[in-house]
Amino acid sequence: SITTLNGQPIASPNPDNKLIPLDIFPSSTVKNITVSKVYEAGSYADYSGAHIDIDTKESTGEHFFSAEVNVGGRFNTLGGDFYRMDRRSLFTQPKVDARAISGSLSDFRQYVTSRDIFDTDFSVSSRRALPVFGGNLAWGRDFKVGRQTLSVLASGGMSNDMQTMNDAEFRLLEATGIVTDEYGYDSYESELKMAALASLGLTMRDADRISYTFFFARNASDTYMRREGYDQEGHQLIGSNDVLHVYKLMTHQLSGVHEFGERWKLRWSGSWSGTSSDEPDRRQVMFLKNGDGSLSLFKLNQQETMRYFGTLDEKEWNAHVAADYLFGAGHKLTFGAACKDKSRDYTATRFYYDLDRLSPQIDDIYDTDGYLNFANVANGSLVIDRQQQPKDSYDAGNTIAAVYASVDLKPTERLLINAGLRLEMSKQWVDYANDQSIRQRRNLDKSDLFPALNLRYSLGERQQLRLALSRTVTRPSFIEMAPFLYQESYGSVQLRGNEELVNSYNYNVDLRYELLNRRGDMISVTGYYKFLDEPIERVQMLSGGAAVHTFRNADNGMAAGIEVEVRKSLTETLRIGANGTYMYTNVTLPDGGAYTNKERALQGASPYLVNADITWSPRFDEVRQLNLALLYNLQGPRIHAVGISGLGDVEQLPVHTLNFTAGYRINRWAEVKVQFSDLLGRALVFEQEVPQTGETVEVERYRPGTGFEVGLNLRF
Repeated sequence: SITTLNGQPIASPNPDNKLIPLDIFPSSTVKNITVSKVYEAGSYADYSGAHIDIDTKESTGEHFFSAEVNVGGRFNTLGGDFYRMDRRSLFTQPKVDARAISGSLSDFRQYVTSRDIFDTDFSVSSRRALPVFGGNLAWGRDFKVGRQTLSVLASGGMSNDMQTMNDAEFRLLEATGIVTDEYGYDSYESELKMAALASLGLTMRDADRISYTFFFARNASDTYMRREGYDQEGHQLIGSNDVLHVYKLMTHQLSGVHEFGERWKLRWSGSWSGTSSDEPDRRQVMFLKNGDGSLSLFKLNQQETMRYFGTLDEKEWNAHVAADYLFGAGHKLTFGAACKDKSRDYTATRFYYDLDRLSPQIDDIYDTDGYLNFANVANGSLVIDRQQQPKDSYDAGNTIAAVYASVDLKPTERLLINAGLRLEMSKQWVDYANDQSIRQRRNLDKSDLFPALNLRYSLGERQQLRLALSRTVTRPSFIEMAPFLYQESYGSVQLRGNEELVNSYNYNVDLRYELLNRRGDMISVTGYYKFLDEPIERVQMLSGGAAVHTFRNADNGMAAGIEVEVRKSLTETLRIGANGTYMYTNVTLPDGGAYTNKERALQGASPYLVNADITWSPRFDEVRQLNLALLYNLQGPRIHAVGISGLGDVEQLPVHTLNFTAGYRINRWAEVKVQFSDLLGRALVFEQEVPQTGETVEVERYRPGTGFEVGLNLRF
């Protein structure tokens, strides 16, 4: 799937996620969100599921100012102890002395004993979890500039969150079913989100419009985790681990629409986006639980107590131009061209603590100031080693140039035909160092044609049939393609890209029947089929006794299913809606491969999905209105990671979610809102097959918890 902002590609604040989270857009600035499930030649062809377009408001035609404030929390978090490792606030991020990063290794070893290069330590403190707050301000106004109109819209918002997960579990298995690593853990996550949006729209003549949009988002998430369990060598361990991620996105968009007479229209757009993903100062201390119950520092290979600094930066340019020519009775011909250039730079530095000379008495794992301190570094009792290997950095890029043509024909009043053909020339590459520190480059260059045909036939005033045929591509993401080994904590699953991945191609068929009435009721039935040529899958294997998740191309696969959607007004104020999907998927695997199961479902695909909602919206007068909604979602079981080399598949069990929202408009200016998320409060559970015994073993379990929020919206 792809996400666009005002029709232009937009990256995610987390570059490792393809889709931008929709909740970072303040609702006061969103005009509509359009979801298209069929492909058209005017879009980039890296498209397999749906196209989600967020359209921001402009030319409001009114002056307004709105303010929103809300307070909430999670029931399993509020009032409880909330732990965090030493830091100042999520508005800033920890730093390391620049000289300690850039200098030579010999200079570093001398410099680190003369100056404390870190502005944080390993100590852990606790406080009571308080309610979380959020708010948003938005302002819009139209100005007359001569005969033209200048529309201005600005919005900014901020919110925080706190989440505790107690008694979570994680296990790693061998192919025989033996548990090699097992940990129980408590995690404490705090989050800060900030977003700002501004747009300008200027009309020129009566048939021209130029628009500029700026969007900025910063999401910071800090998670402290206390783990207790054992590793593959039988050591009884306690881990104290803290991970901070800071994601940023900034995008500038400029677009224009120009009409020339009654037949010609010119559309153009351009954008620049910069994203970053920083992991500043990930910290870990591992403690060994001795036979007598005492604790000592774990010193297996001098890498268990460490710090990690990682930076990832992406830049993306986009440009698009298209000309529409209207002819005949409702016909249109479109020619267009587009280009996109995306680059990524990633580098990481690790600091390992040599603890051989330290043997402190440990009574509290949270209190480390007495031994993990600068004084012991200065006197030589504690040695810090810096690791900057060539394989700890990589560069990647993707350039796409495209031209396309499409035609909309209306040969009869009942039939509408949209046909298009797109040519995309893609150059994708990654520069990296292998495990022997030898620099290498992987190029993935392809030129492909992507046809699309969409037909709509009206069976009557309220019934219609839609048929869509297309060919699209799924290109490997940078994280899937870059052979960089990433592990958040000792004993956890490692993630590594695969530089040998190739593009996957999708052949799509959709047939949809719709029945509508004047009240807005709807019944639709959709049947679809997708043939997947060399689909990319997430697989799990063992390497040196540790579990590694990586990515591979299967030979081919298919997905076929049916979706039924119903929208019905029971009364003037009561509406129900539901849609359900049943999908069958199957993957054919390469001959001679290391896959454990030779035939199975497609990784990541649920065999069934259900959404249902019921809304009640009574109106008491022209202004006062109550809106209540109960929303349910069911996601069927799906393969989280494919097992290879004798390991079984890791499967996520079904996920049930129930949310409730309520809103009451008091008057023209004020509205009160209440919402509850995840009312069922069920745990997320992952199980792994053991092919040798035919059993399944639970390998992970955690419970996010039920949350609530109360808000007040004012609009003037």
